[in-house]
Amino acid sequence: MSVRSLIIGIVCAAIMSAWCYFNDAVIRPGAMISSLLPSVAYGGLVAYVLLINPLLRRLRSSLALNGREVAAVLALFLIACGIPGWSLGQMFSPTVMFPHHDLRTTPSWRSHDIVSLAPKQMLCDVSGPNGDVGLNGFVTGLGEGDAHINFFRDVPWDVWHRTFLFWGPLVLCFLVAVVGLGAVFHRQWCDHEQLPYPIIQFASSLLPDEQGRLANIFRDRLFLIGFLFSFLLLFNNYMCRWFPNELIPVKFWLNFTPAIKLFPTIIKGKGGMLFSPQLIMTVIGLAYFLPSEASLSMWFGPWLYCFIAGIFTTYGIEVRSSKMMSMALEPFIFAGGYFAILMIILYTGRQFYWNTLKRSLGFSSREAIPDFAIVGMRLFLGGAILFILQLHLVGLHWSIGVIYTFIAIMVYAVVSRVLAETGAFEIGTYVYPCVILWGFLGAGALGPQNLVIMFLVSTVLLAAPGWCVMPFFNQAMKLSDGHQIKLNKTVKWGLVVMVLAIVISIPSTIYWQYDRGAQLYGWPRSSSIYPFANAVEAVIKLKAQGLEEIAAGRRGFEHLAAMSPSPKHLAAFVVTALITFAVAFGRLKYHWWPLHPVIFVFFGGHQGMRMSFSFGLGFLIKFLITKYGGGKMYHRCKPMMIGLIAGTLVSQFLPMVVGTIYYFITGKTL
Repeated sequence: MSVRSLIIGIVCAAIMSAWCYFNDAVIRPGAMISSLLPSVAYGGLVAYVLLINPLLRRLRSSLALNGREVAAVLALFLIACGIPGWSLGQMFSPTVMFPHHDLRTTPSWRSHDIVSLAPKQMLCDVSGPNGDVGLNGFVTGLGEGDAHINFFRDVPWDVWHRTFLFWGPLVLCFLVAVVGLGAVFHRQWCDHEQLPYPIIQFASSLLPDEQGRLANIFRDRLFLIGFLFSFLLLFNNYMCRWFPNELIPVKFWLNFTPAIKLFPTIIKGKGGMLFSPQLIMTVIGLAYFLPSEASLSMWFGPWLYCFIAGIFTTYGIEVRSSKMMSMALEPFIFAGGYFAILMIILYTGRQFYWNTLKRSLGFSSREAIPDFAIVGMRLFLGGAILFILQLHLVGLHWSIGVIYTFIAIMVYAVVSRVLAETGAFEIGTYVYPCVILWGFLGAGALGPQNLVIMFLVSTVLLAAPGWCVMPFFNQAMKLSDGHQIKLNKTVKWGLVVMVLAIVISIPSTIYWQYDRGAQLYGWPRSSSIYPFANAVEAVIKLKAQGLEEIAAGRRGFEHLAAMSPSPKHLAAFVVTALITFAVAFGRLKYHWWPLHPVIFVFFGGHQGMRMSFSFGLGFLIKFLITKYGGGKMYHRCKPMMIGLIAGTLVSQFLPMVVGTIYYFITGKTL
């Protein structure tokens, strides 16, 4: 990792962290970090190696970055991508501020004084002299017309001091823990299990050579065909915003809704979205590189899930629920799949992980363990212990905190594994540790305040697992490893970049929210309501049962002693876990086995249904090419699929640049 690649990577990460919310909420050309395949990273990579690097090389060959340096820049940039989006940066401020606003507008919250259940340091302090300005300015904005507010003078930062002091160490400890665990997983996944990392394969094929010259793939005719096809179609749709009367947009949505009446069971299972599929070029391209059973599972899974959910609905059992953090069956179904996959991960690499743990604690081991894995294990242990301790200090007993932390880390680990193994870059299933503990222990055992604490932490850290930092970190490790970059440096500077991204993105997001007003719609706003809305329901039920005071008075291990699991939710968890184990066993035992365990991570969410058709189309393209053209034709068509992905990402990246330039020149958004 050269000095200039390190500096460029840190600077680019800082710019992206400051730019993210402005792009998403002010100029709105499309989400900057919309998935684990962010166009700002990979579209920017294509634009750089195709346009900027050749120009620098023409001016002076030493100015151009070589492939190893570009890989180092991209690795640091990817780690930063896990911070400013929905994973943390855009979830934090609505979660800790909007409850004060909702308290004023929601009678049930006031009647039960529900917001007072949250420890004071978990929410913004609106009781001081700047409280009204801090709250009202956040909701409506303080800017007037085209004039922007002053970052230091006009933003009421004193309202945020208390919550920064609490959330800063808590979030940092958790992220350090998952990044450390990512470093431990890397050697096992990369070398021992030889996971494909499809997205990194795509990125690596685009990097320049050691002299900074353009990669050979850019000269491949099939690559150019795929690139121009996707780029021109998608960029045409963007240009329609500029010239609506001159250009005709290309529709990527297909309409099969007339066939809905033929599949009433799927509709009962809330699968209507499957009949309006979207053609997603990046998904079609990546599906070409995946194992056939993975693509088939991601195509078939949502249909199967909605069909089964529809059967249960017919008999009066509601599996799916549109309300997050509620006691629906769906989160427990997802959690069962996640748990089984985590157990498979740990069992497969049990010897390596055990030896790494021993080395991290100062004991010897028979297996040679790389230094970065030892450091990673120590970071994981230290971060997790401190995270549990901070939850304990705020009121959540450490015994519950241990279980909560295990479930939270499980979610990050499984999402990272799915991305490394399949390249499925949008994960729509949700597993909230607070809900799982609610179902396993019962509201009477946990008590209202513990529920609120866990609800708030889950909203900040786990409301959008498909954007979290750990899978980005694992991509960065794979990229670094493949280009002979020392992994100790990737871990060290990755932590620096992660902290820098937090320090820049959170204040930048808050500034734009005070300047233009926080968004009153979208996933971050909706998620800010769920902690207290669900807590109200739990309190009402406890009062009706005469258990509110008893539940609130429990301390220490009394919570576990009073546990009262919900049988149906526990059954949903166990059954799904057992089925997941069975599918994994079938895949290992029989070469003809058609399904992949990823089906249990992918099948139920919005993103799964949105991408289902495109995964199926990619699977069919691969099947037909392999069947009628053989292995030679399959490899010959790879550049075309890479071009399809690259063209799509560039077409999504350019509007961000154009929109930003246009805004700063004219003061207007398109």
